[in-house]
Amino acid sequence: MKKVFITTVTGEVTPGVVKAMANVTREVGGEWVTSKVIKLDTLFAAMMKVNIEENDETSLKSRFNAEFPTLTFSYAEPTQEQSASTRTLHLNVDCGDRPGLTREIVDMLSNLNLIIEHMEFNRMHVSTIGQTVFSSKLALAVPAEVSNDSVVELLEGIAKDARVSILAA
Repeated sequence: MKKVFITTVTGEVTPGVVKAMANVTREVGGEWVTSKVIKLDTLFAAMMKVNIEENDETSLKSRFNAEFPTLTFSYAEPTQEQSASTRTLHLNVDCGDRPGLTREIVDMLSNLNLIIEHMEFNRMHVSTIGQTVFSSKLALAVPAEVSNDSVVELLEGIAKDARVSILAA
């Protein structure tokens, strides 16, 4: 019988570590249904949805811990998929930076009961304009009754120079 679980891995980036984890998974008879990896400075985080025979799950987890002792692994059962009445909205938000901007965006999305599927925030100093600019990419699970325009309008209200654009999926 097949078993599906989510593995979250964090640790220091080393060449080939993701490939090595994939190889171990295949050697034990599992497969990654989907995965996401992000690198930030010298660290990385990865999430993989693993499909494996139920009796091989413990073996795979043991091999991960034995072969990658400097990495931290955690495991969770997958939750239900996004409901049919929810769609994913991909956005870019750009504006001048200021303290509390990230918190304000996250609070606003939370108050709308939107689920953040992906969130990336970056700040860059632009010497030609003499200020720091804020740029973010968001993927949000949006209920059918909430319009794209209303989400864009609320996000544009976070700053007078905010520009929000909807991206194709």
